[in-house]
Amino acid sequence: MEIEKSVEDLLIYKSVYAKDTERKINEEFPHIQEHNYLDHAGTTLYSKKQMIEIFSDFQTNFYGNPHSLNASGKLSGDTVDQIRFKILQHLNTTSEEYTIIFTQSATAALKNVGEYFHYNNGGIFAYTQDNHTSVLGMRQYAEKFHCILNKDLNDTFQSAYPKLDKNISDTNSLFVYPAQSNFNGAKYPLEWIQKVQNGCLNHLLPNGKSTNWFCLLDTASYLGTNSIDLSIFKPDFITISFYKLFGYPTGLGALIVKNSSAHALKKRYFGGGSVQISSSTTDFFVFRTNLHQSFEDGTLPYLSVISLQHCFNLFEKLPITMDMISKHVFNLAKYVYNSMVVLHHNNGQPVVKLYHDTQFEDITKQGGFINFNLLRQNGDYVGYSEVLHMANLYNIHLRTGCFCNPGACQYHLQLTTSQLKKHFEAGHICGDQFDLIEGVPTGSIRISFGYMSTRREADVLLKMIEECFITKPIIKKIRSNKTIQMNGHKVPIEKVLPQNGFKNSETNKDCYKLLNIFIYPIKSCGPFSIETNWYLSNTGLMYDRLWMIVNHSGVCLTQKQEPRMCLIKPIIDLDAKLMTLTFPDVPSISIPLEQNVIEFKPAAFCQSKVCQDQVQCIDCGDEIGNWLEIALDKPGLRLLQQYSDRISPKKAKEKTELSLANEAQFLLLNLKSIDWLYNVMENKPNDLTIDNLVSRFRPNYVINGEEAFEEMSYKTILIGDQYFEFVGACSRCQMICIDQGTSEKNAEPLRALAANSQGKIKFGVYLKHDP
Repeated sequence: MEIEKSVEDLLIYKSVYAKDTERKINEEFPHIQEHNYLDHAGTTLYSKKQMIEIFSDFQTNFYGNPHSLNASGKLSGDTVDQIRFKILQHLNTTSEEYTIIFTQSATAALKNVGEYFHYNNGGIFAYTQDNHTSVLGMRQYAEKFHCILNKDLNDTFQSAYPKLDKNISDTNSLFVYPAQSNFNGAKYPLEWIQKVQNGCLNHLLPNGKSTNWFCLLDTASYLGTNSIDLSIFKPDFITISFYKLFGYPTGLGALIVKNSSAHALKKRYFGGGSVQISSSTTDFFVFRTNLHQSFEDGTLPYLSVISLQHCFNLFEKLPITMDMISKHVFNLAKYVYNSMVVLHHNNGQPVVKLYHDTQFEDITKQGGFINFNLLRQNGDYVGYSEVLHMANLYNIHLRTGCFCNPGACQYHLQLTTSQLKKHFEAGHICGDQFDLIEGVPTGSIRISFGYMSTRREADVLLKMIEECFITKPIIKKIRSNKTIQMNGHKVPIEKVLPQNGFKNSETNKDCYKLLNIFIYPIKSCGPFSIETNWYLSNTGLMYDRLWMIVNHSGVCLTQKQEPRMCLIKPIIDLDAKLMTLTFPDVPSISIPLEQNVIEFKPAAFCQSKVCQDQVQCIDCGDEIGNWLEIALDKPGLRLLQQYSDRISPKKAKEKTELSLANEAQFLLLNLKSIDWLYNVMENKPNDLTIDNLVSRFRPNYVINGEEAFEEMSYKTILIGDQYFEFVGACSRCQMICIDQGTSEKNAEPLRALAANSQGKIKFGVYLKHDP
């Protein structure tokens, strides 16, 4: 009873907002609907009122280029200046002490300092291990650099050092660190700023030399949920990302420069608006004397800057303060952290490996982030790609990988440099889904909260973990120590997924039968079952994934965004050369299988993308476009037909031509493998049949092998008189959780496959035709 009471006390969530404030905030985000957004460190969300007021402003006022001297240009220029004052006021400072320089992004602001900082022969660039990739890029402009490791931070900033007067040297050095880690939300002391400026890092220089130290504080991750008082803490340079504060506008950041430190930036390039005079025939130019004008090359994105006034106004109208937001996100993160700490499998092994140096007891040291990986009952890691697929099923938006912070990732995951290089040699690069290499994670999972986040969203995440990644019954207990011990014995995948070889390739015994052939004429829509002979084309089966549906922006639509696409059923009539489409409660429609290209106007030819490859297409017209809009209840839909064969750059060495299929020309399933999966599913829907399960995997060929998963070892297969070559196993995602007959979702197929294959979610094999 004592433990239960302690656990219960640990899981208390304390609300910060008043009920009326919560109601007002919720009303601002009708576009979120059933989504659970937990990626505010990536970008926070724009609100309804914010966008209405921005575009109402644009419709009411006439803003021109601020470089022009006409009335509309002057209005823009004056309004932009007011925004500069507003930002400085938000940071509790004035233009007397700091200058706002607008940039394309926080990264562009960092690049500006990196490129223009004047080390003056002998200075050094120093930075903490926990820093964004964009900071690491700054060292390319420095002659010398030094990374202060996480393990050395306390000694570096707590040890005694002689206080030095400024300007004791003719060299300049620069130190960069984040106010808050974008990896796990750790907050670093703002008191470091003055310590650095007073010379606490002089020991990094050789032979007892001294230098003038400047400090750049990266606040891109920090300012969205925290405030900074520049009347107390005075960094020389600050970088800001506005979409992380307000969700909109994107493509806008700022470099804030302490006026007394501006001399350390020696700008070289000049562009339109940043000079008083320039000559085209001689190397003669004079920068503008105004600091922000001399640095802001070209025309500002002035409409984006002007929109900021409505972003700041929203906080006042709700009303909420940055202190309230900071407490709100901290309390949510603390609630999730404590909820994760107590989760254990039925054998007492912990479920979650957390990457934090705090236990969420001090808001000055921790922000609203949770960074973690999940563990199996035997202590093995769950790949973050598997978690991402399951999160998509629960409409949870989170982020996986290393979050453009390789230093923090390496430190917290305890990866050696040799391991990092080994991961790269194995094919892992930044931003991919290559999550486990020899059982070692290459990254982790991050959730982060914003001012509009709710406990309901946090509970959905915890529900997903409990339903999909814990061996029942769940044990909730307080751990005796902070670190997770992984003592479980690893179960080799071969013991779970038998792979006994392609027997008839050795015995030449004709023991298999081709049970079904399916094509999917429209990418991500329903199948057409082939009952007679069919034709092979140079991209696969004739008419397989020859069409695709795109949204109003020309982006390919799939069942991941619109599950009801599976209800669009095609019927192909080769004699009539027509494809008829059906959808429940909507009259059917027919389109020709072969388009007469000569009849099409130039506007009908267009480009789209499939798996990052550009594809040439023809728009099939308004009639079918209108039909799709009615069926799927989405405006702006169009049906495109592939016009020319696609050779993926990834497949260039194989010279394999592709239709609009994702990875390969054909997908083959073994019915014995389907039987295995059906039997290991613990919570399968009552109406789930073998045929229904087959349809979820969307195969082209279904065979009756002798043993489950023997297809994984195939090299070639002969179907009729045609040879097909094995080109890889198919990695599975949340698509297999969509019932192709009803469009309803159920997480069980993916959960069962992941749980019984140690996270290696491979099912079915890719083939290519070998003429």
